Amino acid sequence: MGLNLLDLRGMGYERTLVLQDGRRHIGSSIGTSAVDVNTIPEDLLLRVDTVTGGQSAIYGADAVTGVVNFITRDDFEGLKVNLHHMQPELNGGEATEFSVTWGSNFAEGRGNVAVSFQHSQTAEVYGKDRPWIAASPGYQVNPADTGDDGIPDEILVFNTTNNLLSENGVIWGTHPLTTIYGYPSSYFPLLGSLASGPYTFTNDGQLVAFNPGEHPPGETTSVGGDGLNFISSTQLYPELDSQNYFAKAHYDLNESTRLFVEAKYSVNNAESYGQPSFDYFGDLVISADNAFVPAELKQELDDAGMTEFWYHRFHSDLGMRGDDAKREVQRYVLGIEGDLIGSWSYEAYAVYGQYDAEVDYTNNRHNARFFEAVDAVVDPGTGEIVCRSETARANGCLPINLFGYGLNSQEAIDYFMLQDTGSTENMTQTVFSASVTGDLFELPAGALSTAVGVEYREETSEVDYDQVIKDGETFMNALAPSSGEYDVSEVFFEVSAPLVEGLPGVDSLTLGASARFSDYSTIGATTTWGTSIDWAITEDVRIRATSSEAVRAPNIDELFSPLGQNYFSWEDPCSYDKIDEAPDPAQRAARCAELGVPADFNSVKDASSLSGLSGGNTELKEETAETITYGLAITPRFAPGLVITVDYWDMEITDAIDGIPAQEILERCVDSASINNIYCPLVPRDPSTGEVISLTSPLLNIASLTARGIDYQVDYSFELSELVSSESDWGSLKFSLLGTELLERNDYPFQDNPDDPDEVRGELGDPIRSYTTNVTYYRGDLQINWRSRYIDDMLLIETDQRRDLQDPYKTPSIRYHDLQGRYKFADFEVYGGVNNIEDVEPPVGLSGTGGGSGIYNTLGRNFYLGINYTL
Repeated sequence: MGLNLLDLRGMGYERTLVLQDGRRHIGSSIGTSAVDVNTIPEDLLLRVDTVTGGQSAIYGADAVTGVVNFITRDDFEGLKVNLHHMQPELNGGEATEFSVTWGSNFAEGRGNVAVSFQHSQTAEVYGKDRPWIAASPGYQVNPADTGDDGIPDEILVFNTTNNLLSENGVIWGTHPLTTIYGYPSSYFPLLGSLASGPYTFTNDGQLVAFNPGEHPPGETTSVGGDGLNFISSTQLYPELDSQNYFAKAHYDLNESTRLFVEAKYSVNNAESYGQPSFDYFGDLVISADNAFVPAELKQELDDAGMTEFWYHRFHSDLGMRGDDAKREVQRYVLGIEGDLIGSWSYEAYAVYGQYDAEVDYTNNRHNARFFEAVDAVVDPGTGEIVCRSETARANGCLPINLFGYGLNSQEAIDYFMLQDTGSTENMTQTVFSASVTGDLFELPAGALSTAVGVEYREETSEVDYDQVIKDGETFMNALAPSSGEYDVSEVFFEVSAPLVEGLPGVDSLTLGASARFSDYSTIGATTTWGTSIDWAITEDVRIRATSSEAVRAPNIDELFSPLGQNYFSWEDPCSYDKIDEAPDPAQRAARCAELGVPADFNSVKDASSLSGLSGGNTELKEETAETITYGLAITPRFAPGLVITVDYWDMEITDAIDGIPAQEILERCVDSASINNIYCPLVPRDPSTGEVISLTSPLLNIASLTARGIDYQVDYSFELSELVSSESDWGSLKFSLLGTELLERNDYPFQDNPDDPDEVRGELGDPIRSYTTNVTYYRGDLQINWRSRYIDDMLLIETDQRRDLQDPYKTPSIRYHDLQGRYKFADFEVYGGVNNIEDVEPPVGLSGTGGGSGIYNTLGRNFYLGINYTL
């Protein structure tokens, strides 16, 4: 993907608002407001302010789980050049960055201008170069298991393969639906059966026996054998190349009026690769008279009376599928700020942002042309092997040989592997905002201050695809173009009221309130609010509390994306072995019968990918989040430099936008009191076989999310000479501890069923306990930092599942250690270090990317060195 999107609280990046200098920023993910923080100018970055909890009243929609505000410097003077290189110990992931920043005051200090350029390159990372993936771990049925007995149902094994597929091709004798899954032959189309087999081919096309590896009956996951090992097609990170250009300036017209401008241009190129095209379960049917069929196989087909056969193959030698994405971001800011009468000041600005992307899909197979090239025959006139179709030959079709590996010319492959298909993406954002701040009147403990403002924002988004993709002619899903827009007008205010100070037990007491009234062109009017209390009991102890209601309006993608092709993971609840798993088995059996499903039905599609539709919904409304926080801050005078903060937070999001999980649709259809429900029409079945034909899952405001936790931070800095009562300079030490204790994290797929939560807390990606410790030593121009990051153990299964479901069923706790040193020589600063000193790998069986496993380090031990020149 090549984007760096932020996700506070792990509740979705669409619920985290990212700002630059307190102002909106164009997104980099089509149809959303999610900001790629790689576009933020690092060298001019002053600080990053993160405020968690619902902040929509202050900052607007999307600030449901919090706000991350990148503050850039507006007073930079001089020249700064930085060169940085990072080198993993293992292959892949090397990164180089170069940046130069210049700034200067002008007009006798009334103005400042700064410009910055940054270029970075990161090499791709493949699974074969990471030992935890190269070992090819996977789970397999445990032959020692006898049921719910404390013995693991599945165990972790290595050198796993998929015994249905091979890069050299597989021809099964008795079909795998029978030999592996145990289904009777009546459940699949009969194409005959070979006397022996299964077969595969050597690289040069020799017919040999296929070794399916070691696997229990009914398992497609084998250990060893000739089946498919996915390692070669596993890319952990894409190749990235990006350039960022940024400029900002201000000029004081007079003592009370300042003009400011910003301009940004960022271009990001990401080249990603994944699995090649593949065919199995009857996708690829080859005629017995195919010219490339070896004579030995042809004879056996003739003996069996077979005129065609199913062929299973993973087409790695025809090219890996991928995409080459070029993303451009432009952003411009023009504003004015200044002083009014007394304490009053104002700010007004306009922001325009634009995102454009061109995505070229690599090795996108044109299915009809591929099957034309596969269907090869001998031309009786010339004796040459050609494509059977004369029309195809006229269009340039050249025959391909799939019985082996790497046997085809690039010219033949180019007939059906398209390199010029892709998509175009465009988003725009326009913002006009104006506000005034000042004091209304005096209270006993100070002035009642307020901020009042208005804002108008317009967002547009559009994505289009080449016609062959829209028509579903390629190996990709059929994708439909999408476009949409909305605008919102808002009025907001904040007040801060210092009520009391200087009393016993009340050193100070301040109340705050905020509200925002919005009118969307899509969902209508919304109101958000927030209240706060800040109570300093003494100079050493402070208590704070907030309560807020935040909203997230549905984004353009959620509203306007059409229903498009998708594939779902599922198990058919009407299969005879699933009936007893229902809350009411008799009721499920009755509903399945009413749908025309036979009593002894066992789905042949079960556990495969189910084709269907998913997409947006113009009837969506806003999400609402209720958030409460209580905080304690201690700054004891007896220990200068010590700061302790503890915050308890509680959040509930209702009307959360989500698609109904495929399995939920299937089960709710047949577990309802009647088939006349809203779910059964979403999963039509074949009246003759009872098989599910397709599934439709539109987005709805159906879910709710809850989370509670405790954030804590301890900072302590002191001079070492104080410990030894010495007047010598021993340097200083700074210690910091920052962590979170997750008390609750539940998803409710259906908010109208609060008694059936999906408990996410403690599962992969949501550790109960995590924290980071930093210790930094300073002495003169020397700085040494040690950082340790701790991640608690996490479940690899669902919280409510049996612990003997698999072994291991949870990850171990993990701790990473990093070390960095810096030293300044006049105008030069040299720095370097090592991350993941102990070369800690992700837990066995996890890739370290995607899902929840992205929480782990995936580069292994890596070293870096850099130099800064400042003038």
